[in-house]
Amino acid sequence: MHTSYFIPGLFLLLICTAGCSGLTDRTFTLPAETSGPPLTALWEGAVEATGIDEESGLVSEFTLLRGGDGHIVLMDLSFSGDVNGERRHFNAYRRQSGTVTVRPIAERSPAGLRHPGRVFKDLEALGSNTSFWENDWSIHLKNIRGATYRSESFPVYLLENGTLVSLDWVSTAGAPSQVYYFSFCKTGVFDGSAASEQGGGATAFVGRGECSVIFTPEELEKTSYQKMDGGEDDLVSPS
Repeated sequence: MHTSYFIPGLFLLLICTAGCSGLTDRTFTLPAETSGPPLTALWEGAVEATGIDEESGLVSEFTLLRGGDGHIVLMDLSFSGDVNGERRHFNAYRRQSGTVTVRPIAERSPAGLRHPGRVFKDLEALGSNTSFWENDWSIHLKNIRGATYRSESFPVYLLENGTLVSLDWVSTAGAPSQVYYFSFCKTGVFDGSAASEQGGGATAFVGRGECSVIFTPEELEKTSYQKMDGGEDDLVSPS
């Protein structure tokens, strides 16, 4: 008897779980690329479009794939921040036209990469190193706990003030929480999944080939690590 009322109500509830936050889809256009991808502009545009408190911003997912001719194939960002004192979650997806669509999404992981504005600025600054950006490549934000990365297997870096500092090894075994890092691979490969124009395609591309692991200072503080060619003074454990 009440079925006809229950189903529409449930349908509305499912819709509102993802999008009834009082915020509608917003769009903005990124500037043309110069020496590197417009990462700072992406974050600043996302902050302005959503009205989040930038200091509260956390990035939970980020994928960027760039072709060898310099064009961006995919740029997909999932993030959260406080809006009027309430935590909100969003996705920013760059379309092939260069237009970015920002939309509210269902709640994702409460954790994420801190200080994304500064991190993206530091990544963008690497554009002065032409060898870093040449050829096809991908960047993917990942998180891990309980693993060790050694320079004998692939380059491990600290990203600080727009430069890369070589690390001998990093262990996340004693980390108090998930450790976020960037996986940077020289070759981006499409894995066959459909990258939707509606966003949410962060897993559509994977990196293969020559890869590096890049940590930010805040995430590295959670780990034990040693700088390249360092002695005892360069051996650091989490506080």
